[in-house]
Amino acid sequence: MNWIDLFIGSSRLSRRTTLVWQIITLPFVLIAELFGIEIGRGKQEKMEKLPLKIRLMSLPDNLMMAGKSAWRSRERVLAVFAGVFLASLVISTVLAYGVGLSQAFLQYSLQEEIFDAKIDFADDPGIDAEGRTNDSLLWESMCDEFVGMEEFSDCGLVFGRQGVRVDGFFDEDFFIPQPLNIIAAEGPTADWSNVSWDYPEALELGPPINDGRTIRFYGEGIWDGELSERHSTRGQDSRIIYGSWPASAADAAANRSIVLPSEVASSAGVAVNDTISSLTFTYVTGYLGYQNIADGFEDCQGEEDFNAESGYMYCRVNMTVHNLTVAAVYQEGGAGNPTLLFNPVMVSDAVLSDEQKLILMDNDHGYLGLAVDRNQLPTTSTADATKWLDALKEEVEAGNYTSAGILIEYNDLISGTITFLNIFLGIIQVFDYILMIPIVILSFSVLIYGLVLSLEQRKREISIHRVIGGTEGTLTGMIMLELAVTSLFAWFVGYTLALLSVPLVLDAVGFMSFRSGGIEINPTLSFWSTFFILLLTVGVSLLFGRSKTRDFLRIEIDEGVRKVSEKREPRTGLHVIVFGIGLLSYLESWIQSNGGWGSFGSNGIISNFILNALLLLLGPFFLWIGGALVLGRIGAAGPKILTMLLSWSPAVSDIRRGLRGSGSSESVNRLAVIMILTLSIVTLAAVQGYTGTIVDQRTTSAENGADVQVQFDSPVTEEHARAEVMLAIQRAGDGDITDIDAMTSVGDIFTNKKGEGSLIRTWVLFDEHEDTLIWDTQTVPQDDIDNSVNAWKNSGFSAGSQARSQLDLSSGDAGGLNPSEFEVDPGLVITIEYTEYGYSFGPEGLVITSTITETDVSYIGGHQWVPGLPSSEADLAIVVGESTYRALVGDIVADSYTSNRWFFELCDQTNEDCEDALRAVSAEIANGNGVSAASDWSTAHRENERNGGLIFGTPGLLSLQFIVASLASVASAFVFLSLVLTQRKRELAILQAIGASPNQVIRLVLFEILSILLVSMGLGVILGLAIAESFNGFFGIFGFIFQLFLGQSAPISRELVWPWLDLALVNASVLIAVMVALLYTTRRALQADLAVVLKGE
Repeated sequence: MNWIDLFIGSSRLSRRTTLVWQIITLPFVLIAELFGIEIGRGKQEKMEKLPLKIRLMSLPDNLMMAGKSAWRSRERVLAVFAGVFLASLVISTVLAYGVGLSQAFLQYSLQEEIFDAKIDFADDPGIDAEGRTNDSLLWESMCDEFVGMEEFSDCGLVFGRQGVRVDGFFDEDFFIPQPLNIIAAEGPTADWSNVSWDYPEALELGPPINDGRTIRFYGEGIWDGELSERHSTRGQDSRIIYGSWPASAADAAANRSIVLPSEVASSAGVAVNDTISSLTFTYVTGYLGYQNIADGFEDCQGEEDFNAESGYMYCRVNMTVHNLTVAAVYQEGGAGNPTLLFNPVMVSDAVLSDEQKLILMDNDHGYLGLAVDRNQLPTTSTADATKWLDALKEEVEAGNYTSAGILIEYNDLISGTITFLNIFLGIIQVFDYILMIPIVILSFSVLIYGLVLSLEQRKREISIHRVIGGTEGTLTGMIMLELAVTSLFAWFVGYTLALLSVPLVLDAVGFMSFRSGGIEINPTLSFWSTFFILLLTVGVSLLFGRSKTRDFLRIEIDEGVRKVSEKREPRTGLHVIVFGIGLLSYLESWIQSNGGWGSFGSNGIISNFILNALLLLLGPFFLWIGGALVLGRIGAAGPKILTMLLSWSPAVSDIRRGLRGSGSSESVNRLAVIMILTLSIVTLAAVQGYTGTIVDQRTTSAENGADVQVQFDSPVTEEHARAEVMLAIQRAGDGDITDIDAMTSVGDIFTNKKGEGSLIRTWVLFDEHEDTLIWDTQTVPQDDIDNSVNAWKNSGFSAGSQARSQLDLSSGDAGGLNPSEFEVDPGLVITIEYTEYGYSFGPEGLVITSTITETDVSYIGGHQWVPGLPSSEADLAIVVGESTYRALVGDIVADSYTSNRWFFELCDQTNEDCEDALRAVSAEIANGNGVSAASDWSTAHRENERNGGLIFGTPGLLSLQFIVASLASVASAFVFLSLVLTQRKRELAILQAIGASPNQVIRLVLFEILSILLVSMGLGVILGLAIAESFNGFFGIFGFIFQLFLGQSAPISRELVWPWLDLALVNASVLIAVMVALLYTTRRALQADLAVVLKGE
C-alpha cells in the first residue's frame, strides 16, 4: 500500500468520524441554538496574565469591588442571579429528592414484608453434615434464644422452602432450594377442579425458582405476637378480606386452620369455615444440575420434574394432610422479596404428623422465620440499614446454639429487599431526572439570556474603560469576578433552599397539596454531589459568561472605532425539522392513546418498537425546544400581527410608525422564547399534576368502592347493617353526617354455563347500586356507566378477562343497550345455572341434595373491576343484575339476602368536611358489635395520595416544576423587560425629540410589549398542552410500573385533566408583572434628560 492509498483511506475515515461526531453533538448544538451560543467557532485572543502573587494579593480588594459593583447594578445582576439560583435549586432538589426518597421508601417498604430473616442450617443435609438436627421441637426451641436478643421481636418454625446457603440471591445456587408446592385439594362443596395450582407470576415477577403455588406450615410462634400482626395487617390496612387471622396458636391447631390467597378462594368458590377434606403437596428430596440430568436419579420415590427456566431437575414426592378449615382469605400482594416466594397458602403445622415433620426436616424444608425489631433499624439511608444488618448477621452466625451444637446460616431478607428497592429507586430517579430536564434547561436559558442582556447594559461602561487604557484581559477579569460573586451567592441560596424544601416535596400528597406523612426525612448530599452542582451551575455560568464577554469586547472599543462582528444566521431549517419530529411524536402519542385514527391502528404511525420508543421518549423534548425556537419568532412578531388585525383602530394609527422595526431585535426574540418556554412548562406541570391527583381519587374509588365499606364477622341483613352504622353515626356526633343516603351490597354466588361443569364466580349488583358504588368509565362495558347500569338491570352480564376466556367470549359477542327503550340489544345470549345444596342427616348419615335453576343472560362486554372488590377476583367473575339473581335463587332468598360486606353513601367524599366526618364515623363503625373491619374513602384516599407522593406521578416534583416555572415566567417578564427597555432609552428619547408625547410613547411601549407577551403566552400554553399529551405515554408507562409494584392489578388509565383556572391565574400574574415593569421602566426613561440620554449613548 502506497502513501496515496493511505491518504485516501484516512480521508474516508476522517469523513466518517466527522459524520459520527456531528450526529453525537447534534443535541448539544440544538441546545446551544436555544441559548444563542456558538460551539467551536471563532478564534481566541491570547491575553497576558499578571503574576500569581499579585493576583492573590489583590483578590480581597477585587472581590469587594465586584460585590459593590453587583449591588449598584442590581437590576442587571438580577437576571444572572435568577438563572444560577433556579439551576442550583432544581438540580439540588432532584439529587436531594433521590436521597430523601431512599429514606422514605425504605420505611415504607418494610411494611410490605412479613419475615425479616430466614434461619437455615449451615450445612446441606447428608451423612457428613454437621450442626444439623431433624428434631423439629429442638429446632423450634432455638426461637427462645433469638427472641432473647434485643434485635429480634418474634420467631417461629416454618415448613416451606429449603435451606438457602448462598452469597445473595444473584448467586446461581439461589435458584436450587425449592418450596413446598400444592398440586391438589378436595372438599365437599368447593369446585377445586376449577383451581389452577400453577403460578406463573412467580417467574414473571421474580427469579426462576418455582412456578407453582406454594404452601407454608406455621409453628406456634407465627400465629401470635408480632408475626401474627404482620400477617393480618399491612401498615394501617388489613391484609385479611374474609374471616380473621386465628386468635392464637392453640386456636389455629384446634381448628386445623388454613388461610387462602384470594385468587385460590375465588377460583374454588370456597368460603370461610368451609372444610377441605384433603390437600396434597410436594416436597423435594434431591436435584440434578444440567450436567448430570442425563444420568438421572438413583432412587427417586416420586416424580422427576424439570425446571426449564433454571435448568435443574428435581425429585418431588407427594404428601397429604386432611380435614382443614378455612379460617381466612387474604388479599394477594405484589412481588416481595423472592427468597420465600410470595402469596402462599398458610396452614397450622398441627395438621402434620410427627412422621411428616421428620421427613420434611430430613429434606431441609424446615426453617425459622424471624421478625427484627424495626424500631432499632436505621432508616436514615439504605446504606446505614445495610451496615446494621451486616453486623447483625455476623453476630448471629457466630453463635453455637443448643447442646447439639447447631450451626446456622442467617439469610437477611431485609437486605434483599433493599437490593430490589435500590433497583426500583433507580427507575424512579430516571423518571424524575427525565421529568426535570425541561426545568433545568429553562434555568440555564434564563441564565444565558440574562447574561447576554446584562452585558449589553455595560456597553458605555466598558467603552470608557477601553478609552482610558483598559485591556481586554483586565475587563474580562473584572466582569468575570463580578459574575463569580453573583453566581456563588445564587448557588448557595438555591442549594440551601433545595435541602430545606425536599421534605416538603416528599410530603406532597397531590399536585400543590402537601401533608406530613409521619416519616422523618433528613436529606443530605455528599461532597461530590455538592461539587457537581457547584461545577454545573457556577462553572457553566462562568464558562458561558467568559465566551460572551470576549465576543462582546471584540464588537466595540469606543464610539469612533468599531470592529465588525460576524452575525450568525439562525438555523431555521434545523429548528423546523426538530419541531416537525416533535409534532410527529405528539401525533403518535395521540393516536395510540385513542386506540387508532383513520388508517392507523392502535400501534400508531411507526410500527417498529425501538423507533417508536425513541420517538415517544425524545419527541416531547424535540417538540418543546423546537417549538420554542420556531414559535418564538411568531411571538416576537406579535406587534405586527396585532397591528394587521387592529389596523382599523384609531388607537393604533398614531403609533404604527414606531412599530415598524418591532420584533426584529434579538432581545425581543429572546423574550418571546423565554415566555414560551416558561409557560409551556407551567402548562405541562399543571396538566400532568392534576391528572395524577385525579388518578389517586379514581384509584381510591376503585379500591374502597363507596364512602364507607363495612365488613362483618358473619353475614347480616340490610336492616342489621343499617342499624349498626346509624348507631356509629350517632356516637360520632358529627353534623356533616347525620343519616345514610344510600347503601348496597354486592352479592356473591357461583354459577356455571349450562352444559359445563366449571363454576364461575358471579357477582350480583342490586338495583340502585349506582347511588352508592363509585363507578368509573374505565371499568364498565363501552365506557358508559348509565347504559351499563341499565343493561345489568335488563338481564345483561359483563365478564372479567379470565371469565371471558372460560366462557369463550370475544369483543364481537357483546351487545349493547338501546337507551330510548332501556332494552338490551341482542348480544351473545347464554344460559347460566345455579345449584343450591341442601344438607340433612338420614339413616345412612349426611345426605346432600341439590336444586338447579337456570336463566338466560345477554353479554354486554367486559369489565375491569367492581368498586370495592379485589380486582384480581374481578378478572375471574361475571357481573349480573338483581333481576337475574332473583331468577336464579327466587324472590324469597333474594328478599332475605345477607352479606358480610356492605357499602354506604353518607356524604360528598370530595368535600373536606365530609372527609373528616367519614374518618370519625368509620372509627366508630370499626368498634361496633360484630364488625371485623371498616374502611372509609377519606382514609384510603390519604393512603393512595401518600403512595402517589412517593412514587406514582411524583406530584412533589411536578408542584416544584409548576412553582419554579411560574416564578420564572413572572421574574423573567419583569427583569428582561426592564433590561430590554433600558436598552431602548435612546430610541424612546429620539421619539420624544421628534415630537411624540409621553402618552404616545407609553402607548407604543405597552402595545408592542403586550402584543409580544399575549401572542407568546398563547403559543406557550398551546405548546404546553401538546407536550402534556406527548408526555402522557411516558407517564403512563412509568405509572403502570409503579402501580404494579404496589400490587394494584388494575392500573388506572391517565386521562388528561385541563386546569384552565390555574393556567389563567399564572398568565394573569405574568401580565401584572409586565404592566408593572413597563410602567416603571418607561416612566424612568421618559423622566430622563433627553440630551444626556442621546449624548451618553
